[in-house]
Amino acid sequence: MIRLVLPCLSTLLLLPGAAAGIQNFTVRDGASITAIISSHELTRVTVAGSQRLEKVWAPAGTLWVQPDEAQGDIFIKPVAGAPATMSFFVRDGAGGTYTIIAQQRDVPSETILLNPELPARQANPHQTRRQAFSYVREIKRLMLAMALGRETTGFTKDTLDVPVPLWQETRIVHTSTYTGSRFIGQVYEIENLTSQPLTFHEQEFLAFIPDTRAVALRHFTLPAGTSTSLYIVRDNTMRIEP
Repeated sequence: MIRLVLPCLSTLLLLPGAAAGIQNFTVRDGASITAIISSHELTRVTVAGSQRLEKVWAPAGTLWVQPDEAQGDIFIKPVAGAPATMSFFVRDGAGGTYTIIAQQRDVPSETILLNPELPARQANPHQTRRQAFSYVREIKRLMLAMALGRETTGFTKDTLDVPVPLWQETRIVHTSTYTGSRFIGQVYEIENLTSQPLTFHEQEFLAFIPDTRAVALRHFTLPAGTSTSLYIVRDNTMRIEP
Protein backbone atom coordinates (compact mmCIF):
# COMPACT_ATOMS: atom_id res chain seq x y z
CA MET A 1 0.00 0.00 0.00
CA ILE A 2 1.39 3.36 -1.05
CA ARG A 3 0.58 6.67 0.64
CA LEU A 4 0.15 9.75 -1.57
CA VAL A 5 -3.12 11.58 -1.21
CA LEU A 6 -4.23 7.95 -0.99
CA PRO A 7 -3.36 5.82 2.00
CA CYS A 8 -2.98 2.36 0.65
CA LEU A 9 -2.64 -0.18 -2.11
CA SER A 10 -4.11 -3.60 -1.53
CA THR A 11 -4.97 -6.73 -3.53
CA LEU A 12 -6.99 -9.93 -3.68
CA LEU A 13 -7.12 -13.13 -5.73
CA LEU A 14 -6.49 -16.53 -4.12
CA LEU A 15 -7.61 -17.96 -0.79
CA PRO A 16 -5.53 -20.83 0.68
CA GLY A 17 -6.84 -23.40 3.09
CA ALA A 18 -5.97 -23.62 6.75
CA ALA A 19 -2.45 -22.84 7.84
CA ALA A 20 -0.17 -25.84 7.78
CA GLY A 21 3.31 -24.41 8.39
CA ILE A 22 4.23 -24.21 4.69
CA GLN A 23 1.85 -22.48 2.30
CA ASN A 24 2.68 -23.21 -1.33
CA PHE A 25 1.53 -20.87 -4.11
CA THR A 26 2.03 -21.04 -7.86
CA VAL A 27 2.37 -17.44 -9.03
CA ARG A 28 2.98 -15.40 -12.16
CA ASP A 29 4.11 -11.82 -12.57
CA GLY A 30 1.41 -9.47 -11.27
CA ALA A 31 -0.45 -12.20 -9.37
CA SER A 32 -2.07 -11.76 -5.96
CA ILE A 33 -2.32 -14.34 -3.21
CA THR A 34 -3.87 -14.41 0.24
CA ALA A 35 -1.75 -16.10 2.90
CA ILE A 36 -1.82 -16.64 6.65
CA ILE A 37 0.92 -15.15 8.83
CA SER A 38 1.60 -15.64 12.52
CA SER A 39 0.35 -12.78 14.67
CA HIS A 40 3.18 -13.18 17.19
CA GLU A 41 6.03 -15.13 15.52
CA LEU A 42 8.12 -14.71 12.38
CA THR A 43 6.78 -15.70 8.97
CA ARG A 44 9.26 -16.58 6.22
CA VAL A 45 8.59 -15.62 2.60
CA THR A 46 10.72 -17.43 0.02
CA VAL A 47 10.86 -18.31 -3.68
CA ALA A 48 11.26 -21.87 -4.94
CA GLY A 49 14.36 -22.95 -6.85
CA SER A 50 17.33 -20.65 -7.27
CA GLN A 51 15.32 -17.43 -7.30
CA ARG A 52 15.71 -14.81 -4.58
CA LEU A 53 13.47 -12.07 -3.25
CA GLU A 54 15.14 -8.76 -4.06
CA LYS A 55 12.59 -6.16 -2.95
CA VAL A 56 9.64 -5.80 -0.59
CA TRP A 57 7.19 -2.90 -0.27
CA ALA A 58 5.00 -2.77 2.86
CA PRO A 59 2.76 -0.02 4.27
CA ALA A 60 4.33 1.96 7.09
CA GLY A 61 3.28 0.79 10.53
CA THR A 62 2.10 -2.69 9.53
CA LEU A 63 5.04 -5.10 9.22
CA TRP A 64 8.52 -5.56 10.63
CA VAL A 65 10.61 -6.80 7.69
CA GLN A 66 14.02 -8.48 7.92
CA PRO A 67 15.73 -9.60 4.68
CA ASP A 68 18.01 -12.65 4.71
CA GLU A 69 20.65 -11.45 2.25
CA ALA A 70 22.45 -14.81 2.19
CA GLN A 71 19.42 -16.93 1.29
CA GLY A 72 17.31 -14.37 -0.55
CA ASP A 73 14.35 -14.78 1.82
CA ILE A 74 12.48 -12.23 3.91
CA PHE A 75 11.09 -12.58 7.41
CA ILE A 76 8.06 -10.58 8.49
CA LYS A 77 6.12 -10.01 11.68
CA PRO A 78 3.10 -7.75 12.32
CA VAL A 79 3.83 -4.71 14.45
CA ALA A 80 1.66 -3.91 17.45
CA GLY A 81 -1.68 -2.53 16.35
CA ALA A 82 -1.37 -3.73 12.75
CA PRO A 83 -4.70 -4.55 11.03
CA ALA A 84 -5.82 -8.17 10.93
CA THR A 85 -5.46 -8.13 7.14
CA MET A 86 -2.76 -6.19 5.30
CA SER A 87 -1.00 -6.38 1.95
CA PHE A 88 2.50 -5.91 0.57
CA PHE A 89 4.46 -6.39 -2.66
CA VAL A 90 7.52 -8.58 -3.24
CA ARG A 91 9.75 -8.84 -6.31
CA ASP A 92 12.01 -11.78 -7.19
CA GLY A 93 15.31 -11.83 -9.04
CA ALA A 94 13.61 -12.53 -12.37
CA GLY A 95 11.58 -9.33 -12.03
CA GLY A 96 8.27 -10.98 -11.13
CA THR A 97 6.19 -8.82 -8.79
CA TYR A 98 3.60 -10.46 -6.51
CA THR A 99 1.08 -9.05 -4.07
CA ILE A 100 0.59 -10.86 -0.79
CA ILE A 101 -2.52 -10.24 1.30
CA ALA A 102 -1.47 -11.30 4.78
CA GLN A 103 -4.10 -12.42 7.27
CA GLN A 104 -2.99 -12.56 10.91
CA ARG A 105 -3.73 -15.78 12.82
CA ASP A 106 -2.74 -17.02 16.28
CA VAL A 107 -0.50 -19.76 14.86
CA PRO A 108 3.21 -20.66 15.10
CA SER A 109 5.74 -19.52 12.53
CA GLU A 110 4.65 -19.88 8.90
CA THR A 111 6.46 -20.21 5.58
CA ILE A 112 5.03 -18.72 2.39
CA LEU A 113 6.60 -20.47 -0.61
CA LEU A 114 6.21 -18.81 -4.01
CA ASN A 115 6.57 -21.00 -7.10
CA PRO A 116 6.81 -18.76 -10.19
CA GLU A 117 5.30 -20.27 -13.33
CA LEU A 118 7.87 -21.16 -15.96
CA PRO A 119 7.56 -18.84 -18.98
CA ALA A 120 7.22 -20.26 -22.46
CA ARG A 121 10.62 -18.71 -23.19
CA GLN A 122 13.14 -17.02 -20.95
CA ALA A 123 12.28 -13.35 -20.72
CA ASN A 124 14.88 -10.62 -20.70
CA PRO A 125 15.29 -9.94 -16.93
CA HIS A 126 15.67 -6.19 -17.51
CA GLN A 127 12.47 -6.12 -19.57
CA THR A 128 10.62 -8.17 -16.93
CA ARG A 129 11.74 -5.80 -14.21
CA ARG A 130 10.56 -2.80 -16.22
CA GLN A 131 7.17 -4.48 -16.65
CA ALA A 132 6.93 -5.03 -12.88
CA PHE A 133 7.61 -1.36 -12.18
CA SER A 134 5.14 -0.42 -14.93
CA TYR A 135 2.45 -2.47 -13.19
CA VAL A 136 2.83 -0.56 -9.92
CA ARG A 137 3.19 2.81 -11.66
CA GLU A 138 -0.01 2.32 -13.64
CA ILE A 139 -1.99 1.53 -10.48
CA LYS A 140 -0.59 4.62 -8.74
CA ARG A 141 -1.32 6.80 -11.77
CA LEU A 142 -4.92 5.55 -11.95
CA MET A 143 -5.43 6.01 -8.21
CA LEU A 144 -4.19 9.60 -8.40
CA ALA A 145 -6.44 10.40 -11.37
CA MET A 146 -9.48 9.02 -9.53
CA ALA A 147 -8.61 10.98 -6.38
CA LEU A 148 -8.36 14.20 -8.40
CA GLY A 149 -11.43 13.41 -10.51
CA ARG A 150 -9.42 13.78 -13.72
CA GLU A 151 -9.18 11.78 -16.91
CA THR A 152 -5.88 10.00 -17.56
CA THR A 153 -4.20 8.63 -20.66
CA GLY A 154 -5.24 5.11 -21.58
CA PHE A 155 -8.49 5.14 -19.59
CA THR A 156 -12.06 6.08 -20.53
CA LYS A 157 -13.94 7.82 -17.72
CA ASP A 158 -17.71 7.29 -17.32
CA THR A 159 -19.85 9.15 -14.77
CA LEU A 160 -22.44 7.05 -12.92
CA ASP A 161 -25.00 7.30 -10.13
CA VAL A 162 -25.59 3.71 -9.02
CA PRO A 163 -26.57 2.94 -5.38
CA VAL A 164 -24.79 -0.06 -3.86
CA PRO A 165 -26.64 -1.60 -0.87
CA LEU A 166 -23.96 -2.92 1.48
CA TRP A 167 -24.44 -1.73 5.07
CA GLN A 168 -27.54 -0.36 6.77
CA GLU A 169 -25.47 2.39 8.41
CA THR A 170 -24.20 3.78 5.12
CA ARG A 171 -25.27 5.00 1.71
CA ILE A 172 -22.81 3.90 -0.98
CA VAL A 173 -23.02 5.21 -4.54
CA HIS A 174 -20.87 4.14 -7.49
CA THR A 175 -20.03 7.53 -9.05
CA SER A 176 -17.51 6.83 -11.83
CA THR A 177 -15.56 4.15 -13.68
CA TYR A 178 -12.19 4.38 -15.45
CA THR A 179 -11.78 1.63 -18.05
CA GLY A 180 -8.36 0.70 -19.44
CA SER A 181 -6.93 -2.27 -21.30
CA ARG A 182 -5.39 -3.77 -18.15
CA PHE A 183 -7.21 -2.23 -15.17
CA ILE A 184 -10.60 -0.79 -14.28
CA GLY A 185 -10.83 1.94 -11.65
CA GLN A 186 -14.05 2.49 -9.71
CA VAL A 187 -14.98 5.44 -7.48
CA TYR A 188 -17.61 5.27 -4.73
CA GLU A 189 -19.03 7.80 -2.29
CA ILE A 190 -19.74 6.47 1.22
CA GLU A 191 -22.08 8.48 3.46
CA ASN A 192 -22.53 7.92 7.21
CA LEU A 193 -26.28 7.71 7.87
CA THR A 194 -25.94 7.22 11.64
CA SER A 195 -25.69 9.73 14.48
CA GLN A 196 -22.28 8.37 15.51
CA PRO A 197 -18.83 8.43 13.86
CA LEU A 198 -17.96 5.42 11.70
CA THR A 199 -14.42 4.12 11.12
CA PHE A 200 -13.42 2.18 8.02
CA HIS A 201 -10.29 0.35 6.84
CA GLU A 202 -9.26 -0.49 3.30
CA GLN A 203 -9.15 -4.17 4.27
CA GLU A 204 -12.95 -4.17 4.66
CA PHE A 205 -13.27 -3.60 0.92
CA LEU A 206 -10.77 -6.18 -0.36
CA ALA A 207 -13.57 -8.59 -1.30
CA PHE A 208 -16.02 -5.84 -2.32
CA ILE A 209 -15.22 -6.29 -6.04
CA PRO A 210 -13.77 -9.47 -7.66
CA ASP A 211 -10.18 -9.33 -8.98
CA THR A 212 -9.35 -6.29 -6.82
CA ARG A 213 -5.75 -5.05 -7.06
CA ALA A 214 -5.82 -1.85 -5.03
CA VAL A 215 -8.04 -0.10 -2.49
CA ALA A 216 -7.81 3.39 -1.00
CA LEU A 217 -10.02 5.55 1.24
CA ARG A 218 -9.82 9.34 1.34
CA HIS A 219 -10.86 9.41 5.03
CA PHE A 220 -10.91 6.57 7.53
CA THR A 221 -13.27 8.17 10.08
CA LEU A 222 -16.63 9.66 9.10
CA PRO A 223 -18.51 11.91 11.54
CA ALA A 224 -22.30 11.62 11.44
CA GLY A 225 -23.78 12.85 8.16
CA THR A 226 -20.47 13.17 6.32
CA SER A 227 -19.11 11.22 3.36
CA THR A 228 -15.81 9.99 1.93
CA SER A 229 -14.51 8.56 -1.34
CA LEU A 230 -13.52 4.94 -1.93
CA TYR A 231 -11.19 4.07 -4.82
CA ILE A 232 -10.83 0.53 -6.18
CA VAL A 233 -8.56 -0.76 -8.95
CA ARG A 234 -9.31 -4.20 -10.36
CA ASP A 235 -8.23 -6.32 -13.29
CA ASN A 236 -10.03 -5.80 -16.58
CA THR A 237 -10.90 -9.47 -17.06
CA MET A 238 -12.44 -8.75 -20.47
CA ARG A 239 -9.17 -7.51 -21.98
CA ILE A 240 -7.83 -9.23 -25.08
CA GLU A 241 -4.29 -10.54 -24.67
CA PRO A 242 -1.90 -9.85 -27.56
